[in-house]
Amino acid sequence: MTRVGRARLTMTLCRVVVVTGVFLLSPWAPSLRAEIFDGSGFQSINWNMHIADVENSMRGQVARVRNEHTGSEYLRGERVEYLGCTYVLILNFENPGATLSEIVLNHRRDSKTDATERSCRDGLSSLTVRIGHPISTDRSVRVWRVNATTITVMEGRLGEIQIRYKPAY
Repeated sequence: MTRVGRARLTMTLCRVVVVTGVFLLSPWAPSLRAEIFDGSGFQSINWNMHIADVENSMRGQVARVRNEHTGSEYLRGERVEYLGCTYVLILNFENPGATLSEIVLNHRRDSKTDATERSCRDGLSSLTVRIGHPISTDRSVRVWRVNATTITVMEGRLGEIQIRYKPAY
């Protein structure tokens, strides 16, 4: 292939990538799935869902709770097994009547067993393998962008882990 032919092919591929990226990140992209949860029992959740829709799709795995300070409602699930670790699940909705704005998983360190902590570290490593290198890294905070989702992992000094999933639009 000639130099000019390679340049044209490269430009064509760049255009395809840009057009695809614009489509995937646009607000009219179909369903905007919270795709990182595929295979974890959260397949039916997407970013366009309202609180009642998410509550119904999770069929009793979550409870509706009201924030004492803001008065807004969110969904809370007790013990959720994800990536080899036990988390408390929080599903936030920015405003009353608004769609899902954030999925938060909180893990508190179990001081009784190191096996649990190894399992949590292995789970975070498998997440990194699955989604690649982070776009941003700071001491204990890593950030990825996967399709329509921004993923932030924060690790505390005492073994706490928080994983936040937000729509990337």
